[in-house]
Amino acid sequence: SQGPKSSFITPEKRAKLRSNPVKVHFAEEVEVNGHCQPQGNSLLFLPNVLKVYLENGQTKAFKFEPSTTVKDIVMTLKEKLSLSRIEHFSLVLEQQHSISKLLLLHEEERIQQKKEAHDYRCLFRVCFMPRSLQSLLQQDPTVFEYLYLQAVNDVLQERFAVEMRCNTALRLAALHIQERLASCGQSPKTNLKTVKTWGIENFVSSTLLRNMREKDLKKAISFHMKKSPSLQDPKQKSVNQARINYLEELGDLKSFGGKTFSATM
Repeated sequence: SQGPKSSFITPEKRAKLRSNPVKVHFAEEVEVNGHCQPQGNSLLFLPNVLKVYLENGQTKAFKFEPSTTVKDIVMTLKEKLSLSRIEHFSLVLEQQHSISKLLLLHEEERIQQKKEAHDYRCLFRVCFMPRSLQSLLQQDPTVFEYLYLQAVNDVLQERFAVEMRCNTALRLAALHIQERLASCGQSPKTNLKTVKTWGIENFVSSTLLRNMREKDLKKAISFHMKKSPSLQDPKQKSVNQARINYLEELGDLKSFGGKTFSATM
């Protein structure tokens, strides 16, 4: 069964789009002066090419026209990534030297290239949080997984550094490890020694690594793993439940989910 239709466009507009698709497409390589250039940082400086960073580590490059809007890019990504709950997404600009500052782009804004473009990265993000994580999981598992990946990346990149307390970061690391264990079909009771091949740096921020000895870090994470809901209730052992537990823990932060945000008037 199909998921809910996007609230961005009316049925009339949807029919029009089918008959006259938006003029945006992925560019695996771009021809400049007769020479093909593969995707890379150079795309940031090519005329009429927008490079969009996804939370799964991929990047997509788009050729755009003067009439191309933010919504055109978002709707193209909707089709390419097989997303139905697209109303949760938008494009944002990230300042290269200020990772905690994200600039939300309005859907009707037209894509333009400016001289200062190299100071920013364009990200495709979940910007409007669902009221219910369980409902999102049931209605669009792909969007749910994207939100989880985004949350993990934000924690490791320290987007919430101003608000994140050490104890919260340790609990999140424990929940992240248990999600990984569930993904690999291992017991949540697995000793931390058996997961050392993954590298502790994949679960905690660089600041935490600098400020705590690895021995103390592992001891603290083990403590939080033993207190985790997945050990108390057998129903909590699934991968998706582990991800919900992680997102709910993160949801206590005001800067997560748009409970508070900075604005320029």
